[in-house]
Amino acid sequence: MTADAYKNEDRQADPAHVTTREEAEAVTEFLLKPGLFGTPLTPGETALFRELPLASVGHPHDTCWYFRNGDDRLCAVLGMRHHHNHTGIYEVYAFAVDPSSRYQGFGRRLLTCGLQYIASVQGRGMIVDTSAHPSYAPMHKLLDSLKFALVGRFPDFYYAGEDTLWYYHAVNSGGS
Repeated sequence: MTADAYKNEDRQADPAHVTTREEAEAVTEFLLKPGLFGTPLTPGETALFRELPLASVGHPHDTCWYFRNGDDRLCAVLGMRHHHNHTGIYEVYAFAVDPSSRYQGFGRRLLTCGLQYIASVQGRGMIVDTSAHPSYAPMHKLLDSLKFALVGRFPDFYYAGEDTLWYYHAVNSGGS
């Protein structure tokens, strides 16, 4: 780990929770930043990134967290919403770490925070869908290391030639 990584950990050990319009707008701006993702965003992803961070403010089940780097700029985001079936399953709609802040533990800490949140509300699990594109290999490795199970692959899901992978992590065995 670099000295800057330790500085970042000391500065903000836990991710901040989006609670204001201004924070939600900053998250949206971060998620729409060119070059953040390894593949082009779909029109649906763009729409979700514009809508859901703000919709999570004050929402009883949907939530969004972020980290800022040493320059006080957003560097990592996790957005989750309670699945529309309302059975205790939460789906990740946004997960991104700025390329300059990767491999410093931000993604791991965000996902761990999300899993802890789900447990605290007696949720049952977390679903993550992510691209199968090779540029997402670090994401796949992170999910594997956190004991997410690869539960599905849908061919040509995002665009022709770009499959999606579904990962699942059970949190509680009962209750929603």
